[in-house]
Amino acid sequence: MKKRRVIDFHAHVGDIFHENKNITFKTNVKKYEYMDPFADLEESGFDRPVIVQDEKQHAVLIEAGQYKVWESTLAKLSKDIDESQLDYVCLLPILPNTTFEEYLAASMLDKRIIPFTCADFTLPIEEMVAKLKKDIGRGAKGLKIHPVLQNTSLSDPRVHAAVEVFGEAGLPVTPHCGVNEYYTPDKPYETNAEYGDVKYVIELFHEYPDYIIVAAHGGGTTGGEMEILAEETKGLKNVYTDTSIRNAEYMYKAVELFGEDRVMFATDYPFFSFKHSLEQCEKAFASEPEVLDKVLFKNSARLLHLYDG
Repeated sequence: MKKRRVIDFHAHVGDIFHENKNITFKTNVKKYEYMDPFADLEESGFDRPVIVQDEKQHAVLIEAGQYKVWESTLAKLSKDIDESQLDYVCLLPILPNTTFEEYLAASMLDKRIIPFTCADFTLPIEEMVAKLKKDIGRGAKGLKIHPVLQNTSLSDPRVHAAVEVFGEAGLPVTPHCGVNEYYTPDKPYETNAEYGDVKYVIELFHEYPDYIIVAAHGGGTTGGEMEILAEETKGLKNVYTDTSIRNAEYMYKAVELFGEDRVMFATDYPFFSFKHSLEQCEKAFASEPEVLDKVLFKNSARLLHLYDG
């Protein structure tokens, strides 16, 4: 029987929410027991959107997410990769909280890690562009943009300059999609949840139709965005998405909407496990092994310029 091949196109380690640089390379980090709606959601088969309107429930989700990243170490990631037998995991840094250098170092310790980079929007555009080109030379395989956590609209000229670096290099750009808050009102972090609206990534697809752009989370986190994304990008050839936080039905529908060559398996680890997301993907394409291999491995391998043995 042929070995299943898997690339997770969307994962993180370390504290992506705070400037706590001491998480990734720690060992045996464990917070106290806490309510975990992320685990409840994946164990239910991702039967509902991750973002809910109830403020109290959403506050519990925010707290659980911050606890999860405090436990998100390289050692734990490597152990989880072993257990689920993944070939590669793409790590997506989010400045200023996690960096390309941090993930590059992680990739040297575990060769299954593929590091992306992230644009530093605090730099002058010329310096930001020079840094991104240097990152590509050092092994960055893609660009992560998180408009909400970075508090920068995808319409910003700095974003366009960063996208152009990777577009011209033939490497993927993956923006976060999803209108959601990451901090409770008492936290001093400046964000704008509205920047995660799928309309902004749709504009980006139209602005750069020849670039490889991957809309994270199927276009959003509240439900219905994937269908909007597909409708508003009809006729464009480079519209990609990932399967993070999606169930089997949505994964199958993503392939129907975007094509079997434009959907990549992803988990948004550490918020969700490899195990449950893999179960959903295998369920979605149980009768189509060639499509399953494309979603789990081939599509990402092609975009990342990896071998396809």
